[in-house]
Amino acid sequence: MSAQIEIRQYRGGGRHAHDFVQILFPMRGAMRIDIEGERNVVSNHRLAVIPEGHEHDFVPSHDCRLMVLDVDRSEIAGDLPASIVTQVDPFLWRLFNLIGDEIAADQHRAADAARLALTGLQLVKPVPTAAPRVDERILAALARSDESVAGLARRTGLGQSQFHALFRATTGQSPKQFRLRRLLDRAVDRLTGTPDPISEIAYDLGYQNVSSFNRLFKQRFGVTPSEFRAAGRRNG
Repeated sequence: MSAQIEIRQYRGGGRHAHDFVQILFPMRGAMRIDIEGERNVVSNHRLAVIPEGHEHDFVPSHDCRLMVLDVDRSEIAGDLPASIVTQVDPFLWRLFNLIGDEIAADQHRAADAARLALTGLQLVKPVPTAAPRVDERILAALARSDESVAGLARRTGLGQSQFHALFRATTGQSPKQFRLRRLLDRAVDRLTGTPDPISEIAYDLGYQNVSSFNRLFKQRFGVTPSEFRAAGRRNG
């Protein structure tokens, strides 16, 4: 196998690994994915990259429909995207959707579509060549990410501006961005693992109103909390 591409619908996971790179382009719905313990949600405008040999599992929504590219690492020019889930520029996303439509209409065009998808993949932001700067004080602060930024800065013995700079150098995100990602990951856990009302989840996570929670959730995952939960229930 050098490169194979097709449209797939998954009903469940089961932890496993491949000897090739797998790239998931969600055409519809959403999928919660766990790759080597790193969890995220792949949805509209977000592709997932599963490197060869990496154990992974997933939970798809009922309506999840993906374009899946299985490819030997030697066929990919340059570096893979930096994260297991990577935001894709709207122009590129339209290209990937057109490729998916072509395959759905005529599977015989899959070989040409795979080459075009590989070309588009080269335009996705690559892995940074330099390793991130790691500061042990920041790593220790990550375990207390619910604490205020001012409190974390004091705990590490740093001024707030210095703490912000070191935090971003270590994690690639500001403290606010990191906290938001953590909160939304916890929201996904609650939405998929409990029957708790969405309003209760929002208030428990510290949001003052449900509308702001819904807006931030959709900005990250491409679907609202209620849409994500409803899709998961249909799948169950």
